[in-house]
Amino acid sequence: MKSLRTASLLGFLGILSLGLSFVPLSRSQDPQAKPDTAAITIASATAKVEAAAPAGIQYYLDGLKLFREEKFSAAATDFETAANTETAALLRSHAYAWLARAELHLHNLPAAESAAERALENTRDASNAQTAMAEVYFREGRIAEAQQILQPLVKSQAAGSRTFFALAKIYLATGNYKAAKALLEAAHKMDPKDPDVKEGRVWSLTREERLQELKKRMEDGNFEEQEEKAPLTDMIAVLEDRQEHQNRTCKLVSNVTKTEIKLSPLPYDAKHIRGYSLSVKVNGALASLVLDSGAGGILVSSKIAEKAGLSKIADSLVHGVGDAGPAKGYPAFVEKLKIGDLEFENCYVQVIDNRKALEDDGLIGTNVFENYLIDLDFPEGKLRLSQLPSYPNELRAQPSLNSEPNSTSHLHNNWTPPEFADFEKVYRFGHMLLLPVGLNKAPAQLFLLDTGAFDNSVSPAAAKEASKISRDSDIRVKGLIEEVTTGFTSGNMLLTFGHFQQRGDLVALDMSRISNSVGTEVSGTLGLAMLEHFEIKLDYRDNLVQFRYEVNRIH
Repeated sequence: MKSLRTASLLGFLGILSLGLSFVPLSRSQDPQAKPDTAAITIASATAKVEAAAPAGIQYYLDGLKLFREEKFSAAATDFETAANTETAALLRSHAYAWLARAELHLHNLPAAESAAERALENTRDASNAQTAMAEVYFREGRIAEAQQILQPLVKSQAAGSRTFFALAKIYLATGNYKAAKALLEAAHKMDPKDPDVKEGRVWSLTREERLQELKKRMEDGNFEEQEEKAPLTDMIAVLEDRQEHQNRTCKLVSNVTKTEIKLSPLPYDAKHIRGYSLSVKVNGALASLVLDSGAGGILVSSKIAEKAGLSKIADSLVHGVGDAGPAKGYPAFVEKLKIGDLEFENCYVQVIDNRKALEDDGLIGTNVFENYLIDLDFPEGKLRLSQLPSYPNELRAQPSLNSEPNSTSHLHNNWTPPEFADFEKVYRFGHMLLLPVGLNKAPAQLFLLDTGAFDNSVSPAAAKEASKISRDSDIRVKGLIEEVTTGFTSGNMLLTFGHFQQRGDLVALDMSRISNSVGTEVSGTLGLAMLEHFEIKLDYRDNLVQFRYEVNRIH
């Protein structure tokens, strides 16, 4: 659930295809709700603990200390002991609430849900217990339900720092950055030692402040998983490089504000396309980069890096989706990037040394174009980029290329331009766009929009809830680093997303690594075998997606 974790999800490659048929639907339920910024008030700090047995209080206080030191397993033990000690109901409720948070860090979701329920059983009206349940809902992908709990608590002025923090995470996911910053600052003022709050507000700090906080994080050395270190190292390296070279700010230098670029199909076999690539010049060296909405930033092979004469910033590791470990790589500085008619200067990319893992010249995440309206016209084989509408009463911003780790958006709250009124609202987690997708008659769950995935997929848990799954030893799913050798297929599924429905079998894959990294449940992916039949418009700034399907177009 750490905001600093970066999922190195650079695409799946499956081997199953689907029979495609689409049925228009009425508009899906809006996953977002506008923040009531007037209600964002700084409540009193944490709720007071009433008289209780000294032993229970000591275990509880020890648990809090361990939690702040990010020793979550030990903290969970103390919180559980405090909750089971004969003591006052309010203290038991607090202990169970913090136990739920510790279990979330340990990725024990059922245990976290059980602890949150016990917190509510002891004091149902306590804001801390309600907040803990909302945090569990958020991790389960039940974001709208979590928001319904948290917003009234903030308005009641009885909330603690975790309430502000939990609601801030929702506002970040819905593109309400200004409101999120206000909540994070309130949470930090109340409890500056909470590790989640400290990391949650890093994105909103100035570049210099962010660098200092990230260095402190690295020096503390408390990591739940070693995979956290690689992206943190990259962020620090790039920020230090920018501090040393003030002119290294990726910016558009051509006079063109829109462009149309050919999407070149990459065959998997005689009948299937495994992806689409863009021609990109990296310091003049021509590279064919796979366009991947499931990836973040720009990644190039060491072969391209050598041709382009890229300057290494620091050694690093790149984590993929396969069964093998990480591959060696490094962030690098690029003097010039040319994509279609757009030319950028002073940008950063990631280089990967594992030549066997990276079949192509590299990958380019659609999020690098987040300052543009992105039009993925797969039937026509075109990528179109154009300027986004200006915010009301603001001048149009100069477009730039978002190629850096941990880049942040301007502090605005979510806004839907009038001309995008028929777009679907989605959640955004870093470079990932998550859409509510219905599976048969089960409640909607969050799926990743992933043009780097060959086909649609679903997690085993989501598949079991909606249908049934069976083992298929012939399934091979290729990740960035290595191949995932175990797969399952689901029963006949009806997917409902946006205005459309599509029926067919799905590959069932373990999505836990992605879900743990993002901090909310990702129940599947919408992959290229289906998406290539659409024209898809993406607005990362406002968390909006539009799907267009025309029967008489060539698909």
